[in-house]
Amino acid sequence: MQLRDNLELWTKDSLITKGIKSKEIPNVYVCEDHGIPEAMAKLNEITKETYSHEEIYGNYCTVSEYIQCPVDMAFKYAANIYSLEEWTFSTRDLQHLGGGLYKGVDYLAENTSIYIRAEAYPDSKVVDYPCAWDQGEELWMRYHFRFLDAMPTLRKPGTVMFWTNCKHPYYERNVTDVPDYIFKNRERSDRIWVGDFWQHFYAAHLLEARNMKAILEYRFANG
Repeated sequence: MQLRDNLELWTKDSLITKGIKSKEIPNVYVCEDHGIPEAMAKLNEITKETYSHEEIYGNYCTVSEYIQCPVDMAFKYAANIYSLEEWTFSTRDLQHLGGGLYKGVDYLAENTSIYIRAEAYPDSKVVDYPCAWDQGEELWMRYHFRFLDAMPTLRKPGTVMFWTNCKHPYYERNVTDVPDYIFKNRERSDRIWVGDFWQHFYAAHLLEARNMKAILEYRFANG
């Protein structure tokens, strides 16, 4: 069930607290306990001039793009699973297996199939692509997209796109507590494992996000 503050008037009594007041919870940093000078010192302590790749992309990888096309156009394009055959670098030949599950080829690696769904939510303009190499039993590679109207966000027409995915344990070769359908495919000697690309995920996804941007902007301007 979706609850939004423009559908009903929220009350403090409806806030989920489990009977625990926020001021009783450790490690909550708020103005009631820390003055502005102390808070600024804390911010300076946290802020760095440079960050390592691991600090930024260690467990989460997010890319974003501004796209000069209407947000409904961007959302509807991404919601169609066959858009992946255009804007991704290597996902091709998608075929519907039934129940919304598709099988394709990922040309990023030798003899590699990819199983994928496109789960779209029009109200929030969210598109999720749960997918996996080799098998469709557990779609553990999960790509999460959000499309925003750029007018209230950046004060200009168009779309703001965010794309995030998380470093699932299966990406790691040294994680041993995995199902057999992960282990045997991860150990294949004829190809690289998808997790071996993690250090390049930001760069790869940025290129693909730019592909989506280029496709949508060209079609909007010329179609």
